[in-house]
Amino acid sequence: MQLLKDFDTYIFYKINRGLQNSFFDILMPLVTNYRNWYFVIPLIILLFIIRDWKKGLVTILLVIIAVSISDYFNSHIVKYFFGRLRPCNKLPIETLHFIIGCPHNPSFPSSHATNIFALSTVLVYRYRRLLIPMLFISVLVCLSRVYLGVHYPSDVVAGGICGVFYGSAVIFTYKQVIKKYEKTKFIKG
Repeated sequence: MQLLKDFDTYIFYKINRGLQNSFFDILMPLVTNYRNWYFVIPLIILLFIIRDWKKGLVTILLVIIAVSISDYFNSHIVKYFFGRLRPCNKLPIETLHFIIGCPHNPSFPSSHATNIFALSTVLVYRYRRLLIPMLFISVLVCLSRVYLGVHYPSDVVAGGICGVFYGSAVIFTYKQVIKKYEKTKFIKG
């Protein structure tokens, strides 16, 4: 177990210190801040609704459900079950490339990673052509969390896995509801 922790810390430093550059120092805080995505979200919603309003509205509803479940369970239950300290709270601060504040809630798994992967799972299920852009955005968000010193690599990997699980659970439930509705409609019709 200690070998895995040491490897996680080694990879953390390779990203946090090894990738340090002035471009990432500007980009990564922008990528990691949810508020900076607010201008994109209304545009995406509008495009979904314009292209196919029914599919778009269902997609938006599924995304809201998936991210709400993901955020609640991860931020309020799973993180506190594991209780892992963030690198910025555990490692010597002078060894970190640190340019944003350090949250004091637990680190494992990353809520940013969980939420972006839950969102991406639903979007890619509904719109297959979004696979590459959403994968790129998801990986960039995860990379930003390690680069900024607030998560270990294992935090974002576990967060991504949890996010895919939450998104998949919402999709599975949606498909079951649709099947039941169609079966009921067929029997009545």
